[in-house]
Amino acid sequence: MSLATFDDLTPTTAHAIEARHIALDPRIRQKQAKLEDEREARHAIVDAARVKLLALREELVTKQRRLADAIANAAPEWSHGESAPGGGAGAIVTTGGFPGRRVREQEVARLAEGLQHAEAAYQAAQARWASIARVVENCREWLAATPLNQVVVVPVPYSHVADPRADLAAMREQVGALAQEADAIARAPVPKAEALARLDAARARVAERVAERRARAIPAFFAPEATLDVGRFGVTDGFGTVGREIEQAIRDGAEERFLADVADWRKAIEAHPANGKAVASAERGKRLAAITRQRAALEQREEAIVLAAERDGLGLDRREDADPAIVVKTVLADA
Repeated sequence: MSLATFDDLTPTTAHAIEARHIALDPRIRQKQAKLEDEREARHAIVDAARVKLLALREELVTKQRRLADAIANAAPEWSHGESAPGGGAGAIVTTGGFPGRRVREQEVARLAEGLQHAEAAYQAAQARWASIARVVENCREWLAATPLNQVVVVPVPYSHVADPRADLAAMREQVGALAQEADAIARAPVPKAEALARLDAARARVAERVAERRARAIPAFFAPEATLDVGRFGVTDGFGTVGREIEQAIRDGAEERFLADVADWRKAIEAHPANGKAVASAERGKRLAAITRQRAALEQREEAIVLAAERDGLGLDRREDADPAIVVKTVLADA
């Protein structure tokens, strides 16, 4: 048995990088290649949409300019009477103007509407490409930073889903709800009893330090020539020449004021209104760990649905913030 070297965990040389790539499970290498292919395919769609958008924009600008020029250069419209042959009653004849204006304006309106659709399609293509690009980059970074013994394939059975889009939407709603719950727990205050216990612990620590400083100053009262300048207790000659000494003196004074006011601190803590549902520190980590496990199970099911839909010929977008470990390691059992 050999020990792992630094290069095994974070390869830096070309040899180490290639050796690590070959050491990966073939199913993970295949999964990584598929993700990169999907990213490139999305990028090609973006390029095609951009070319179409630029062409439509140029055509619209050209047609708008030509229409404006035609309107500006058209002769004024003039109506006049024309007699019929043989001296009979004639008809009103209109000359000049811009006879084809209505058709030309309809054409410009159609091109403007098409340009709006093209811009929306281009933005949607860009968003889809940016999403898969972020997923691929997150997976690459996770693989580069994770020891090989932790990159373990998790096979999931193939299961046809009647409406994978609806299932994904519901599942992602649950993932979002868990994320909000975790954030609320992480930001929740501790109970009032725990806050008071923290005050008592701080008072005990400060009292111990103050007592130590006082014990160091007591010998001054027993010296042959006692120095009873209380402002100089425990202070050596040249005090204040170093900034840290002044900072320490300010801190010492603050601690003594804290001890004197500790009863007021207790009253203020007891009167402080509760802001949100309190969570004890002993329970916070456990609850967050439970949510992490629930979210991991949901995300693995989410990836299984994406893979099953892909097997059925339906391409579904992964979440941009999907856990890269789950994306990389989850594969269909018969893949």
